[in-house]
Amino acid sequence: MKTINMTEGNPFKIIFFFAVPMIISNLFQQLYNVIDTLIVGNRLGQDALAAVGSAGSITAVFVQLATGLALGGSIVISQYFGAGKTDKIRLCATTSACFSTVIGLVSTVLMWIYAEPLLIYVKTPIEIVPLGVDYLRFYFLGSVPIFLYNALSSVYTALGNSKAPLKFLIISSAANVLLDFVFIINLHWGVAGAAAATAISQLLAVGLALADMPRLLKEFPVQKAESGKTVFFDGKLLLIMLRFALPSAIQQSIVSVGSVVVQATINSFGAAVMAGTAAASKVINLAIAIPINYANAYSGYVGQNMGAGKLERIRPGLRSSLLCCGMLSLGMTVLLEFFAEPIIRMFLSEADADIVRALSVGSEYIRVVGACLIVFTAYMLIKATFKGSGDMSWFILTTLLSFAIRLVVTVGFAGRFGVDVIWWGFNLGWIISLLVAVGRYAQGGWKKKALVRQKV
Repeated sequence: MKTINMTEGNPFKIIFFFAVPMIISNLFQQLYNVIDTLIVGNRLGQDALAAVGSAGSITAVFVQLATGLALGGSIVISQYFGAGKTDKIRLCATTSACFSTVIGLVSTVLMWIYAEPLLIYVKTPIEIVPLGVDYLRFYFLGSVPIFLYNALSSVYTALGNSKAPLKFLIISSAANVLLDFVFIINLHWGVAGAAAATAISQLLAVGLALADMPRLLKEFPVQKAESGKTVFFDGKLLLIMLRFALPSAIQQSIVSVGSVVVQATINSFGAAVMAGTAAASKVINLAIAIPINYANAYSGYVGQNMGAGKLERIRPGLRSSLLCCGMLSLGMTVLLEFFAEPIIRMFLSEADADIVRALSVGSEYIRVVGACLIVFTAYMLIKATFKGSGDMSWFILTTLLSFAIRLVVTVGFAGRFGVDVIWWGFNLGWIISLLVAVGRYAQGGWKKKALVRQKV
């Protein structure tokens, strides 16, 4: 089946088997990011690794923007699908894809113009700036595929299909790793080769999704204009999707811009700290991929059941997700606490001048953040209830609260107490935001936010 109706059946089985391909997909995506970092750190050295880490805080702004824009289409499509109102689903998908393509093109142009000023703004050491510029410009050649793939992937998620994106990402991840070896090791393109490999693999992923999309949407009617021509874009539908997408995109962008400020603080501690942090961030991104994607799966489940008016199915869905995903996160915590140094050492070249400092920073980072993965899991899942139901104000509030706490801790205390304070800021933000999210969930206001309900 290309689509799955999540309004019937056992919540645990539905969410679990929907989540597993999403988790594996993202793990493959994170894995090739990790391999990028391993190759860059070991073959190109500490300065190259620091440049990729500094540039990563900037690329994250645009990746989060792409994710936020795609969210609007996902919420609208999942609730329409759950309500049985399928006549606009195909048009929602194509409208979202068209809009994302335009935003991707604009992003590419902006980065080719402003790559160097942005790197200087985040206090990248001057000797590393040229490497960062090369990385950013080649990376953003894949900006359109990044935005378009997020839009298409959100359609699959909304319709309950998580297996097709898994297939696409396995293929594109394998291509990325192969191209890393070709561009960096064989052709000696340096950090530009790592960025080009990522851009080409993103293009491959979106090509596979575009080729498969007609089969996914074949059961949904094509919209025709009065002239008989097929309609691919609808301004009114875009406005409905932007009602959900823009707040999320703005919130994601604020968080990402704030991350640039955090990166600037990290950069002020020097190349060794930048390298250790860059390595650790890849590991943490791999660890949090499980709760993030489980939450995305649960969010799709919430959206369909909100549209169907089956609110009674949401609580058991959340309970089963907390239990299952919580156990997985505890396993990751154990791994990070006991094997922090060996994990970070894999990313660093023994020839680096200050490997001891980089190793110490990276190990402490993943130990501190890893200790609170269970809190992050609960926070993401409860917040996903708000996202799936369309309660965007509280989804955004809890996200911004978490990051604001981290930002205040970083800017206010890192200079006085050292870089380790930044990692503790993660945990404090998650704990406080979780408490706020639990309060909103218990209050139940999110239950009244459905965009559309099934007619009985």
